[in-house]
Amino acid sequence: MPSFDLPPNHRPYTDTYFLRARRILEADDLNPRVTYQVFIRKGPGLVSGMDEAVAILAKYAHIHGHDQGTHVYALPEGNEFQPGDSLMHIEAPIQQIVELETMYLGVISAATTMNNAHDLDLQAVRDRGRAIRDLCPDKQLIYFGARHWHWSMDPEISRILVEECGWNACSTDAGAHGAGLDKGVGTIPHALVLAYAYSHGVARATVEATLAFDRHMEPEAKRIALVDTFNREIDDTLATARTMPGRLHGVRLDTAGELVAQGSPTQGERYWAGKGVTVEGTAAVRRALDEAGFEKVNITLSSGFGKLDKLRAFVEGERKHGRLFEALGIGGVFDSWHATSDIVRIEGREMSKTGRGYLPNPNMRRVL
Repeated sequence: MPSFDLPPNHRPYTDTYFLRARRILEADDLNPRVTYQVFIRKGPGLVSGMDEAVAILAKYAHIHGHDQGTHVYALPEGNEFQPGDSLMHIEAPIQQIVELETMYLGVISAATTMNNAHDLDLQAVRDRGRAIRDLCPDKQLIYFGARHWHWSMDPEISRILVEECGWNACSTDAGAHGAGLDKGVGTIPHALVLAYAYSHGVARATVEATLAFDRHMEPEAKRIALVDTFNREIDDTLATARTMPGRLHGVRLDTAGELVAQGSPTQGERYWAGKGVTVEGTAAVRRALDEAGFEKVNITLSSGFGKLDKLRAFVEGERKHGRLFEALGIGGVFDSWHATSDIVRIEGREMSKTGRGYLPNPNMRRVL
């Protein structure tokens, strides 16, 4: 395996919600063996960055104790892939690898983008970051894009967005320090919800993951439930709000672009209806909260909000509907062939967020 100049500790370059997820899983003694699946929506292209991604897994997967059999299967460096192909399967106990997603995705995303399209344009980051702030002058803007580029660039990208563009926060400690902030921010990832789906069932997973966060995280951490994992955005929002009256700060909507959110019309103008996080879908969640007496529960949106035309639709949506959201988690401030990683199996049986099932790839080989 080629050698890489990796940092002694992965945690500064890790999204805060993965660090918190591991702490919660440890506290609840929940550590099932999982399979993560990595893919890229764009293509066709050539696999790039895979050797460094495997080196990251090899270096850090044992950091919380003895390695309990991390197995990695991947397409070799330089192989061709098609959009949506499985590029990598990672098998290990969840506590061993849940913190590593940010770094291994970042190196794959950066190398694949550079080898198939273009390099990172920091001026484009400035331009888009300022345009987003201009469109949303009164919203909390959080940089969620650490996984979209190489870990070594995270402090500079975060600095540009916070110091030069007026954004409020970023997801990693390295990014926060680069931007002159104390620490990264983040609450609950899909991986944590899926772990509680394994232990408590799909119907209770979102509530149980949020209750676990509430039990084990410091009081100043905002209690924000991730409610789209099983495409039950309204049902899981209300169930969590009713379980945590007065303690739930907000919910996050991150509906995948392959799915129509619960409450969203299937047909209509782009970004207002159809797949992903939409104006009308968000308005449906806001109405459900208000009608149930949870007017103080906020909404954070993520997934695709680096697109200025999508943001404009939501700005117009607030003119029509009134208050829809308070904060945005945004990764797409530069163009990237960004890789995505999802849990698709737990203890050998298929279990995943809705729409992201296990996809075998006979061209992958064992690399770790």
